[in-house]
Amino acid sequence: MNLIQELQKLLARQWQQMTTVVSTLPRQSGVSGIYPKQGFEMKLSRRFEGRVALITGGGSGLGRATAIRLAREGAAVGVASRNLEKTKKVCQEIESLGSKAIAIQCNVKHESECELMVEQIISKFGRLDILVTSAGIHGGGKTVVETPVEIWNRVIDIDLKGAYLSSKFAIPPMRQVGSGSIVHISSIGGLRGSSGGMAFQSAKGGLINLTRHMAVAHAAENIRVNCLCPGVIMTPLTEKFLKNPTTYSKVCRWHPMNRIGEPEEVAATVAFLASEEASFITGAIIPVDGGYLAAGRERS
Repeated sequence: MNLIQELQKLLARQWQQMTTVVSTLPRQSGVSGIYPKQGFEMKLSRRFEGRVALITGGGSGLGRATAIRLAREGAAVGVASRNLEKTKKVCQEIESLGSKAIAIQCNVKHESECELMVEQIISKFGRLDILVTSAGIHGGGKTVVETPVEIWNRVIDIDLKGAYLSSKFAIPPMRQVGSGSIVHISSIGGLRGSSGGMAFQSAKGGLINLTRHMAVAHAAENIRVNCLCPGVIMTPLTEKFLKNPTTYSKVCRWHPMNRIGEPEEVAATVAFLASEEASFITGAIIPVDGGYLAAGRERS
């Protein structure tokens, strides 16, 4: 075998080690048996090898999908949630992929718990490169008049204050490594108004402007901060009302692509923003909504 053939074989082996074909992950309930799933395959590199990510709200939904996506691309992942059992299950999934993970119980509305959350990441992995603030609730409620102050406080505490506190303690270790990427998960509800969900829309709108502030304030430190605004995504929070076929069809029509989004599609966008491929992107507010906002209104 000549030198060129040996080199070709070596490059082929390295490429095989660096990439893996990933199919869309199964849903966490029986909904996929009722409605057809949008399948896709991706070839992923190990671009986050040596990096450490922290995902709040990582026990289910968008947080879970993001944690697994970053792990598939080589990141060590801290999975944080109020429900420790769920975070442990996600960590088991990550470890089965050959990546490292730590399960952290944290209620992001409490400053002391957010501080401890980051301390556990640093103690386990020695650094922090990526923060994704996916913890969030809708909370219910309608208008300003009809929403109890208890619901307002609960939603603001988790959806907005939680992102602030998580960032507050994540930024110092990012400064130590000389860079970082923070991705906040807002919603299309933060970019438009409707007659209900006042507290949720207020919190998600606030998160968008928090993103803009942080992007400007920390750009000189090479810490990028961006925000995603998902449309209706198939998660445990939406599955309950989407089980009704009439509702499902109606919500699909809200999106010009005429379907519901998948958590993995949001996770893929998070992975891009967290990567060096997005090195000149900060302060961006990006809808992942199947054209919902572009349509300008809910379609009947």
